[in-house]
Amino acid sequence: MRMTLPAMDLGLVVRSHGWYDLPPFEWDPEEKKLGLIFLEGKEPVRIVVRERTTGLVATATAIAPPARVRHVLDRVLNLKANLSPFLSLCAGDPRFAWIARRGAGRILRAPTLFEDAVKVLATTNCTWGLTKIMVKNLIERFDRGGAFPDAAFVAGLPARSLVAVKFGYRAPYLAAFASRVASGKLNLARWEEPARPDEDVEEEIRAEKGFGPYAADTLGRLLGRHRKLGLDSWSRKKVAALRFRGRAVKDARVERLYAPFGPHAGLAFWLDVTRDWHEEKEGLWP
Repeated sequence: MRMTLPAMDLGLVVRSHGWYDLPPFEWDPEEKKLGLIFLEGKEPVRIVVRERTTGLVATATAIAPPARVRHVLDRVLNLKANLSPFLSLCAGDPRFAWIARRGAGRILRAPTLFEDAVKVLATTNCTWGLTKIMVKNLIERFDRGGAFPDAAFVAGLPARSLVAVKFGYRAPYLAAFASRVASGKLNLARWEEPARPDEDVEEEIRAEKGFGPYAADTLGRLLGRHRKLGLDSWSRKKVAALRFRGRAVKDARVERLYAPFGPHAGLAFWLDVTRDWHEEKEGLWP
C-alpha cells in the first residue's frame, strides 16, 4: 500500500523530540526515511515514510485498511495540527522567524496515546540510556513483530516481569495505568478531545500514579496543549544560556518571554530551546 502525504521537512518533525530514538521507530537521516510499527488487531503493521520533493510518500504492509494507516500517520506526524496562527506570530519576531520559515511545530507522536504515556513514564527520573532499555525490553517481552504492547498485554504481566524489564519503581505505576486503560476505567480518548480545558486534562493525567508535573507537561505537549512551558532542569539551563546570558532567572520571567504566543507559548519555548537539534549542533536528550 502506498499513499502520498503533504510536503514537509520530515526530519524537522522526527527530531522534534526523542521518540525517534526509541523502538519501534527507526530514523535514517541520510535517506530521510522513517520506519514505524503499529498493531492492527493483533498483527504488526510496518510503515515507511520517505521525504520526496512532491511530498511525503508512505508505504505499508497490506494487512491494515488504508483508512487505518492514514489515521496512524495523521497521529504520528501530527498532520492535523493547525499551525497557521502560531507560524504567523513567529514570522513577526526575528528571534522566532526560523520557525515560520521552516514550518516547524509538528511533534512526533506514537501511534497510540497509550504508547506515548508509557514512554513518558519511562523517561521519569532516569537517564535516556535506561529509558531505551526499558522500552526495548518491553517490546521484546511482547514479541509481536517489534510492535509496542497494548494495554491489555501490559496489564496481564506479573509485577516481577515489569521489574525484570527494568521499570524499577515505575513497575507498579505502569501496571496500574495499563490495568485502568485495559479495563476501560480510564478512557485515554478524553485526553485528546480538543474542546476539553487544558486544566481538566492535566488534572486527570496527574491523578494517575507516577504521572507528576513533568509527565503531565510532556504529555500535554504531545497532545497539542501548549499553554504551559514544561520547564525542567535541562530546559531552564538551556533557556538561561539562550535568552538570559547564562543567568538563572525565575520561571515567571521565562514565562513572560513566551507569553505573547498565548496558547502556543509552550511550543515556542520548546522549539526555541531545541533549535540546535534541528541544526544538528547538539544531540537529543543529553
